[in-house]
Amino acid sequence: MSLAEYAKKDSVKTGYTAWKDLNDENRKAWEEALAGYKSGIPASVVYRWLQEEMDCPLTDSTVRNQLISDSKL
Repeated sequence: MSLAEYAKKDSVKTGYTAWKDLNDENRKAWEEALAGYKSGIPASVVYRWLQEEMDCPLTDSTVRNQLISDSKL
């Protein structure tokens, strides 16, 4: 059986949902964070805002890497 066939049959799901996809409030906060980063606000400031104002549990490294990744889309 190929990997693709196995994946179609496999019913186990990880259950992981990214913080930004958990609800509309988080999604809006992430969109604002990404727009701010793209406009020149440093990732460290974006991270502190997400952590302090939006109760985001992600680490600074995770936020920074996701900002870099999402800003390329």
